[in-house]
Amino acid sequence: MVHRQQARDQKLFLRFLALSPQAHDYYQQLEQRRLNPRHHVQKIVALSELYGADAVARALADAFTYQAFSCEYIANLLQQRQQPPQEPGALHLTRQADLLELELPAPDLSVYDPPSPPSPEHP
Repeated sequence: MVHRQQARDQKLFLRFLALSPQAHDYYQQLEQRRLNPRHHVQKIVALSELYGADAVARALADAFTYQAFSCEYIANLLQQRQQPPQEPGALHLTRQADLLELELPAPDLSVYDPPSPPSPEHP
């Protein structure tokens, strides 16, 4: 029974390592920073089945860059990237008091006039 569990853990770990070239370094950081790195590895491998190995490899690389070591962070990155960015909508002012009533002076457009030719000097 113990050997079966060790074999499953080993297989899971090998699947994790196959996700990314940085997976081994990421695992070392998980060992240093988390109480149960096996749990995080298990969740990250499960995420690779949902989102694909390439997406998880990119998330691992980004997480490593930001020094964020947890399966929750990887899941958050994957979820954020799956949602398309929302376009900002028009600003709707619901109260008349929110409207700005500004009076601006007319702009000075003389700076755009062509320069006048130099006047000839009379002796």
